[in-house]
Amino acid sequence: MLGLTRARNQSRNGRSLHVAGMDFADPKRKANVVGKIVVAAGLIAFCLIMIKQFPTFNSPSQFSRREMGVTHVLVTGGAGFIGSHAALRLLKDSYRVTIVDNLSRGNLDAVKILQQMFPEPGRLQFVYADLGDANAVNKLFSENAFDAVMHFAAVAYVGESTLDPLRKYGI
Repeated sequence: MLGLTRARNQSRNGRSLHVAGMDFADPKRKANVVGKIVVAAGLIAFCLIMIKQFPTFNSPSQFSRREMGVTHVLVTGGAGFIGSHAALRLLKDSYRVTIVDNLSRGNLDAVKILQQMFPEPGRLQFVYADLGDANAVNKLFSENAFDAVMHFAAVAYVGESTLDPLRKYGI
């Protein structure tokens, strides 16, 4: 060989030092790790300070508090044909609307159109949830202050109900 390669006993960047049969960590690498930890902790602290400065941090959602003159209506199955039209009418009449749907029959595009028509904050929210999930329903009611419920959610296709009539009873 022409001497262009290093001998095996020479240390390489990123490896520990090998002296008298013992390995020693490179002190430069240790300082680098400590520096990274200090920088990461500083960035986390900075982010927490900035988040606390944000005006809506820790403030309740408009949907979770009652306002005088504003009626908050929960529309279950609101992504379906009838539910989305009911939500549209409510929004046109200045109600606050929360649509809950698991999209098994509903259409997310109907909700998106409503969101485009009524983009004001605090007017319309969509919650993807299955009403058969008790935890999801409890969370929905604990995080929102509803004045009324319009229930349109159903598995109501005639063909399916005749083929599997016990499905609706959870059997």
